[in-house]
Amino acid sequence: MDNEDVLRDNSPEIKEILILADEISENMEQSIKINKPSLNGERYLNNKQVCDILHISPRSLQDYRDKGRIAFYKLEGKILFAESDVYKMLEDNYNKSWVQ
Repeated sequence: MDNEDVLRDNSPEIKEILILADEISENMEQSIKINKPSLNGERYLNNKQVCDILHISPRSLQDYRDKGRIAFYKLEGKILFAESDVYKMLEDNYNKSWVQ
């Protein structure tokens, strides 16, 4: 084996591998944050996640809860929403366009 065949820390190949490893690590961290584990096939969302999905403020979400527009769970002060309930609320409030 030649001395020239040995890769060094500063070689372009090693640098590229390290950059790709960093990208993979970042992608995995993002995936873990986004894809929460489910319970019996159901994902449960917190206030911020529901607000992001619906593009509403936390106060609007509170109003939806107070008026019974969206189902939720309250466990020792922690509010959770079943993801399917959020999408069901959207479907139930869908208004089809009457203009063709």
